[in-house]
Amino acid sequence: MKTIKKNHLVWAIALLLLLLPLATYWNTTFHDFGLRDDYANLREAHEEPGKILQFTASHARPVYGWLLQYSFEHIDEIAGLEWLRLAGAAGLGLAAAALFGLLLRVGWHWPAAGFAAAMTVLAPAAQIVAGWATAWPYPVAALLALGGFALANANREDYPWLRRTGAVLLVTASALIYQPNSLLYLVGIAAVLPVLRGQPPLARLRWVGVHLAIVAAGLAVAFLIMKLSYVAGVFTASNRIAFEADPVGKLGWFLREPLLNALNLLVLNDDGGATRTMYTVSAWITALLLAAGLGVEGWRRGGWAGGFWLLLLAILLPTALVANLAAAERFATYRTIFALTAVVLIFLTLSWQNLCSLAGRVGRIIEVSGYSILLTMAIVVARDHAYFLIALPQGEELQILQRIADRIVPREPPLRIYFVQPLSEDSPAEISYHDEFGALSTSGALVAGSDWAPKEIFKHLIRQRFPDWTDRERYYQLQAGIQPPLKDQLFDLIIDMRQIRRFGPLYAGPVTPNVKPNGLELLPR
Repeated sequence: MKTIKKNHLVWAIALLLLLLPLATYWNTTFHDFGLRDDYANLREAHEEPGKILQFTASHARPVYGWLLQYSFEHIDEIAGLEWLRLAGAAGLGLAAAALFGLLLRVGWHWPAAGFAAAMTVLAPAAQIVAGWATAWPYPVAALLALGGFALANANREDYPWLRRTGAVLLVTASALIYQPNSLLYLVGIAAVLPVLRGQPPLARLRWVGVHLAIVAAGLAVAFLIMKLSYVAGVFTASNRIAFEADPVGKLGWFLREPLLNALNLLVLNDDGGATRTMYTVSAWITALLLAAGLGVEGWRRGGWAGGFWLLLLAILLPTALVANLAAAERFATYRTIFALTAVVLIFLTLSWQNLCSLAGRVGRIIEVSGYSILLTMAIVVARDHAYFLIALPQGEELQILQRIADRIVPREPPLRIYFVQPLSEDSPAEISYHDEFGALSTSGALVAGSDWAPKEIFKHLIRQRFPDWTDRERYYQLQAGIQPPLKDQLFDLIIDMRQIRRFGPLYAGPVTPNVKPNGLELLPR
């Protein structure tokens, strides 16, 4: 009877984990907005089939490109992006349920397993997936990586090499979607730490070595596949594919930026430093908990146990970001640290268990209470981050261009429009971090040549307004730049998006022939 009740409880928790991202990110999912890549992919999937695949394959992610092409070609307008965001949230739910099952399988009790799985899909890296339609395949890569570990670690004696080969292929497939998420395999290695306590030192090291070799083999096979495709001329490699020439300096960057981001489960980084105090304090709290858990491990189970814990921590943390550490780029983004965050959460949960075990009988109550408090906070924070720092500013930006497009009257000669791109400090969001939280799709400070984003958005809006026309772009000319136009440049309409932070939603004045440069008519909220 107890077994039946326990099974029912486990299935109930798995169902709740499946629904958790859907419920948490619901307001973000169905808000009317897109992010810059969403607009480009939506148009290219219909007008230039194959371009998405070629682009993503140039970055060694061909399966990702195929998934994007297939999904974007089944939606016709910006409003349809909500279904891809829904797919991303559903994928996060599946990843949470899969991680929960994996943790139970390696011996975790359900409160700890449920907490670690839930926090993984509420962390900032998951919030990006929930808010970015183009990122919906990322959870697919995560599921393949988790499946690879489950297959390789199956509690069976028959055909071990066949299972390990299958695990390598699953990691390979995951890497061909999104390399950083293929490293979620490492979560399984960290999670088995309690089980390994009773094994001889060499057996522990051998077991870890086998699984690290599977990850390395999977990444190597994916690398060779892409190299052969470039040599054969099937795809063309991006100039961004290059190996880091300063590994020591890159390790310092890892400690200063990505690792600190991963240690902060509730507080976001901010380019302007507005969250610096809380961000630093939060990272130190997490680091101290990890250190305390390590100390308890060594004190209660001996120096070798503590040393092995420290060794795993030192190996798995940087390895969880090895795809980015190997690349010759130093741009710390939350979307690349999903696996790193999950590994941190595994060690954090184990550390919390170690600390609570010192309290004797009441330790389990303290442990579960801690999970409940942090999880409640995480749900609220994740919901607000995704909505107020992704959906809302992007939605306001889209709304401005929508109202301008609605007032355009087709004419010849074409209407001349100048779009003054906002900078990161112009965002209406309270904080802004790189091209993710608080960013604007039309920002001129994200990447070089970013004037394409406002043009892509405007193409969709004009297409929605005049769906039966095939030559819509002959009736307007849109030019974008960071600086306002020169005085001798005449435009019929100047859209100064730099004022979005001050005025919020803006309305464009009516567009009529021969209008002199007059900026935007600013109306209150």
